[in-house]
Parts: sequence; structure tokens; C-alpha cells
Amino acid sequence: MGLAVHFDVVHAADPRFHGGTSSALRAELKAAKQWGVSCGLLPFLGQRTRELGVFDSRTAAVIEQSNTVWLTGSEEATCDILLAHHPAVFERMPRSPVRLQPRRVVCVVHHPLFDGNRVPQYDLGVVERVLDRLFGVPVVFAPVGPKVRSQFDSIGTESPALLQHDLWNMIDLAEWASPQRTAPTGTINVGRHTRADPAKWPSSADELRAAYPDTPNFAIKVLGGAPTSIQPWIGSNWQISPFAQNSVSDFLRRLDFYVYFHSPRWVEAFGLCIAEAMASGLVTMLDPSFESLFEDGAVYCNVAETRNVIERFVASPSTYLQQSNAARELVRRKFAIDQYPQRMARLCDDLELSSPSALKCSRTAGKRYLTGKTAEDKAPGSLSRRMGKKRRILFVATNGIGLGHITRLMAIAERLPDDTDPIFFTRSSGSALAYARGHAVDYTPSGLAIGVTDDSWNRAYAQELLTAVESFDVSAVVFDGNRPFPGLIAVAESRRDLAWIWIRRALWRLDHDFDPGSQDIFDMVIEPGEFAHDEDHGPTRDMVGSVAVPPLLLLDPGTRLPRSEAADKLGVDPGRFTVAVQLGSQRNFDFEDLPGLIFAGLVRRNIQTVQILNPLAKPSKQEWRGVLRTSVYPLAEYGSAIDLLVTTAGYNSFHESILGGIPSIFVPNEAPEMDDQHLRAVYAQTAGLGLCLRYSELDRVETTLDLALSDAFRTEVRRRLARVSYVNGAAMAANAIEQLVFSIRADRPLHASIARR
Repeated sequence: MGLAVHFDVVHAADPRFHGGTSSALRAELKAAKQWGVSCGLLPFLGQRTRELGVFDSRTAAVIEQSNTVWLTGSEEATCDILLAHHPAVFERMPRSPVRLQPRRVVCVVHHPLFDGNRVPQYDLGVVERVLDRLFGVPVVFAPVGPKVRSQFDSIGTESPALLQHDLWNMIDLAEWASPQRTAPTGTINVGRHTRADPAKWPSSADELRAAYPDTPNFAIKVLGGAPTSIQPWIGSNWQISPFAQNSVSDFLRRLDFYVYFHSPRWVEAFGLCIAEAMASGLVTMLDPSFESLFEDGAVYCNVAETRNVIERFVASPSTYLQQSNAARELVRRKFAIDQYPQRMARLCDDLELSSPSALKCSRTAGKRYLTGKTAEDKAPGSLSRRMGKKRRILFVATNGIGLGHITRLMAIAERLPDDTDPIFFTRSSGSALAYARGHAVDYTPSGLAIGVTDDSWNRAYAQELLTAVESFDVSAVVFDGNRPFPGLIAVAESRRDLAWIWIRRALWRLDHDFDPGSQDIFDMVIEPGEFAHDEDHGPTRDMVGSVAVPPLLLLDPGTRLPRSEAADKLGVDPGRFTVAVQLGSQRNFDFEDLPGLIFAGLVRRNIQTVQILNPLAKPSKQEWRGVLRTSVYPLAEYGSAIDLLVTTAGYNSFHESILGGIPSIFVPNEAPEMDDQHLRAVYAQTAGLGLCLRYSELDRVETTLDLALSDAFRTEVRRRLARVSYVNGAAMAANAIEQLVFSIRADRPLHASIARR
């Protein structure tokens, strides 16, 4: 047993959240870094809704930038204070114990106990028991504002232990810097930013129009959308924009007044959107119920008085400026992260933490400051990004016709962090290629390869897969295939203690039989991006619950070999124009006479031509005079030596060509079970990024070659390809899997998340 690492504070939180709770968490992590507080994070995935999802991108960035240690629950660690953010995250006991030992547990109540109709929002007793039994110390609850505290007071003797002082959310004022505001002299810009939840808005047409007047001198600006229920009431002067993570500060800068009224059904626990508006120096108008929290930083009135109050401020520029300054000063005084030392000192006092092992508080010049451990003071090993043991991940590739499934899995596996151990379990004949790239591989043949029935093969496969899962002690299974087959489903249903991820490519044919329920067995569905996405109208196009990432490639375009080295490996002269022809394995689709016509046309034109043999292609004795033959993988590595590529329009070959900047003739595999390669090829041709040549278009071979070999065509294609921006989605997919695998899972009831036979 090694020495446990100690932290001043550990935050247990669901990093997938958007909105106020995640903003508050980000401020906590920033403040901890600024003031040298040793800080850990327990990513705690709470109740599942429609999809498991990934971390909020802004929160993930702050976790990385703040050097917060990512805990997994399996490591020995101690802390003085565990802050458990949002009670609803802790309504279920996770499957595995959390070995962190805190001295105090504080549940930060970012959400009210009841809504405005007194409907409970979570079971407070269950939350208290889960946290108490999970960490083995009593739990105290910390309201984030007076409205939440008053709800605790209303339940009387049933109320659990409360922190003496509210634990307000914090604001990083640097994010909301704004020039000194002046009262508007023309159009009055009034607005708000919030999610499109009807409860967050006035509940009647009269109240909505009173809060946001429909008059020519008012412009109503909304960021985040408006719910369908209020849209019949909005005026002609409204401008509604969808929410964008990096647009809030700019949006607030363009307003003159911030007006926020909501339905009686809603109880605002804190109101971080309000604090953000005030931090921007906006004159902010609220219901009087907010006055005990925001004090003189806001203006309070009934909704019917809104217009008159706004016009009084417009008529008195000095009063407007005074109120704008008061708003920003209130945030600085109460909620800014500069107040973190005093805030944490008060928390220490409330929790009676004054011993040397607690947060160290010292008095200087009558004020209290926190002197937490700096990075250099942390215990050995705690400076790593994440603690705990490696997690093994089983990558399951279906057989497939080509190499697409196993190539996508390798693209992801090779971008996982060092504390993961990928193992391939595949029935793909391309398993040797994965082994050659340094991956551990367990191969099982497909039913077709060994001549057995589907039913008997699936029974055997299920046993093989289960044995692999148990023998390798994996934490997750990542499957890439068009459809999950019965053997895999059987194991997934019995091993709910693992994370199950499906890599499901897009561009299905319209007539493909797709069962929407097939994704329910998976915790996460990742859909690799499709360059022709706008024209994808297949059955997966509008499905909810998937994590979309950009197109993913095994190799980034900038990592291919220099031309001379690539040409040497292809066996071609680097000084000559080179055409490479790679038409896949052709195991399920015969291009008939087309390849011969292409080769004959290239040889007749005295073009240096190399046939790239697919590693999975059936052995063929057919050769074309004057055509070189070789087998390489992955072909993208040798793209610098290829001036024109003739290839299929499969997912990998298509995106390697488009995103690698290689002028190409796309020959779609039109077997009925394949994705819509014809659509892909036509899209590229219409966009001026390549040419489409179908296997049946034998009379177009010569004209297509003439066009593809012309300087004008290739120059224009390269110009257009150079304009295509690209981020490799493989890294994003790996990141999504990492977040799931290294988080504490409490998204399902315990009975539904343990292994069964």
C-alpha cells in the first residue's frame, strides 16, 4: 500500500453539465489554481437521460489548464474537504467503491429542493445517505443562495445539517471585462441569455410583452433560443440566436439592459446568468425576490414596471452609469474569484477545520487568506494528470468487407492516453495489420470463414468474447460495425458493469433496415464525421443520443512520408507523374471490366501506374502489362508520391483522399449492404473535389481519364482541397472514450449496472 496523496479540496461533479453548475465548477478550479490550493476532481456521472454524453468542452479545457488532478476513485487519496456539486448527481450508489477519504463532505446545492409548485426535484434523504455511505463521514449541505436556504428552512426538523453560510457561485471577472457603459441614445437593446426552458420565461403573453416591450425604440435580443410555448407572444423586434459557448461575453457587451423574469414554476437557486450580466456592467432588472442575494447590484421591480424603469435610466445617463458600476462592484465584492481566500477561510470556520491537516488559514492585516499547498508541496505522484491504475479497453472489430472497421478502431486506440491499454478482439482478416502496428490482438474467425451457421457461431462468439472480457479484465468495449450482432449483444447485456461504446459510421442507404433500438445496449454511440453529411438522409441522420466527431483518420495528413521515400516504398520513380489504383478487396463486389479499361488507358498514355493490392483481396494472377504491383498499408502514408488516385468511395479511402489533398477518381462499391458510396462520390464531383466513375460506365473511362490527367483539373482540385479545414476526429473520439472510462458511473440503478450471468 503506497502513501496516500492528500488534497486540500476535491470536487466531485458531473463534468457533462452545461449552464450554471458547470460555470461554477470552472470558477472553483480556476480559483484553486490561482491561490495554490491542491485540488482534485472526481468526475461523477449522475443519472442518465437520453444519452451519456461527453464532458462540457469548456469544463474539460479548464480541467486541463488548471492542472487539476483527475481522480478515478480507485486510488488511495485523502482530502480536507470534498465538495459534491449538485444533489441530483448523487441519488445513486456507484458500482465500485471510491477510496478517497475526506475529512468533511459538503453537498453544494446548485438546484432547489422543489420547483415553484413544491414538486420535489430529487430525494434529499437518498442524496445524504449515498454521500454518507460512499465516503464514510457526515454530510453537510451548502445552499448556493437564499432561495435554496429558505426551502431547507421550510422543511423544518426534516432538514439535514446546513453550512452556516451560503456557498455562492463564483465569477471570473476577467472573462466579463467590458468598457465603461453609457446610457443608450437611440435604440434600447434589452436582452437575456438562458436555455429555452419554458419555466425560465414569463408564463403569460402579457408578462412577456411587459418584460420585453414590442415597441420601435426597443430591440429584444435573446441568446440560447426561445421555447416553442412563448413564440406566439414574441414581438417583431426580437432577435433570437442559438447558444454558442464562446459568444456570451460578446452578446452581453451589445446589450444596454439585462431583464430576467421567469415563470412561478421556476426557482432560481443562484442565477449565474444574472451574475454574468452584472459582471459585464449591465443594468440588470429582476424580480424583488432576488434582492437579498444581488443587493444594490441590480434594479428590482414588478414585471409590469419594466419599461418605465428602463426609460428612467435612459433619461438619466449619470444614474445609468452609477448603476452599471454598482453591478460590477457587487460581483467583485461578493462573487469574484478574488474573494476565494476569504470564502474558503469562512468555509473552514463553518466546518471547524483548523488543525494542521486542514486548509491552512492565517490572518494578515485583519483579513484572512488561504495558504494552500502549492504544486511543489504535493505528495509524490500527484502531479500526473490522472492517478490510479491503467484501464484496459477491448476494441472489437467486425469482419467487414475491407479494412474500414479495424482502421477506425486503430485510429482511436493510437490516440488514447498512456494510462489505457488497448487490446483488439477481432474477426477481421486485417488483424495482422493491427498486430504489425504494435497492438495486442486476439483473433477469432468469422462464421463465414469456418462454415458454420450464424446461430451456432454467435453462441460460440459470445463465449469467446466473454472469456476475453474476463481474462483481460477490461473496463470498456469499443465496437465498430454496421450492426451489433447477437453474440455481442448477449455479452453486453450480461456485463453492464463495463462501458460499451459503438463507433457507427454515417451515410446509410435510405433502404437499409436499421433498428433504432440497437443503440440502447450501448452507453455511448460515436458517429465519425462525414464530409458529405449535408446530403446524408439515411436512417441515422436525425437520431439523438450520439456523439458526433469530425471525420477520423488513422494518419493525420501532415504525417505522410516525403515523396522520395514514399516513391521508393511504392517502387515508382519519384520524378514521374504517378497514378495509384486501389479498388479495395472486391470480396463482395466485382468491378468487372472497369479495372482493365482503366489500366489499359493509363498504360496507353504512358502514365506511371501502380496497382495497390488490398491486403484482404483474394489472390489474383491477373496482371496488366506496364502496371507495377505492390501491397502497402496504410496507403495514406504514401500519398505524397501519388499525383492521381483511383479508389473506392468507402469511408476511409474517401476521407483519406479528400482530407489528404489527393486528386482522385472515386469508383463506388455499390453492393446493396454497403454504405452509400455512390452518393459520396457524386458529392465530391459536384463540389469539384474529385470525379465519380461507376463500374457500369465503361464508355466514360477514356473521357474521365483525360479530364483527371489534365493540368487544369488537378490544379483546380488541389486549390479546392487546400481550402478544406480539418481536425482529426479520432482524437476527439478517444477523448470521449477516456472521459467515460475514467469517470465514476452512477447513471443507472445499481441493480442494472452490475455483472450478471
